[in-house]
Amino acid sequence: MFLLRCALVVLAGCAPVSAVAATRPATGVPGLPSVASATAYASLEAARDSVGKIVWRCLNHADSTVRFSREAVTFDYRYAKTQAHGWAFEVFANELASGLMGCVQEALTAAGWVEHYGYMADGADGSNEGYLSRNFFCLIEGDWDGGDDADSTYVPQPGCHVVVTCVPRREDDFPPP
Repeated sequence: MFLLRCALVVLAGCAPVSAVAATRPATGVPGLPSVASATAYASLEAARDSVGKIVWRCLNHADSTVRFSREAVTFDYRYAKTQAHGWAFEVFANELASGLMGCVQEALTAAGWVEHYGYMADGADGSNEGYLSRNFFCLIEGDWDGGDDADSTYVPQPGCHVVVTCVPRREDDFPPP
């Protein structure tokens, strides 16, 4: 089912408004892989709509408890130490976050986005992953009840909370060398 949903995202035409070949590595940071995307969007709204379709298509619509919302947000960049206005899609679902996040990650990659390694984090009760297009940045944040390592009888609560934020890309939003 997971792979089918991801394939539908690709086939449904979540393609960007325009694509421009990258001419140079985007990071410029020694030690970080070169991240250059050929995917570009005409506006923040075009990127928002494309990413929103990706998130929507990754949802399990048979689950009546899924809650999905979109809102304008102010985003704090991790490395650039500034803010930008953008859009966030918030999902509360009973499914595993790994399935939902994995579907969004695969669909963004299929649409030409590339990973932003400076925003990657993974833990027992949450995960973050950043993605770059030529001119926009997308952050996928997931959290869930990871359990209690000290209590083997603890049963984690089902479900997850995933937020996908899309903002303008900044060339200075990378870890220092």
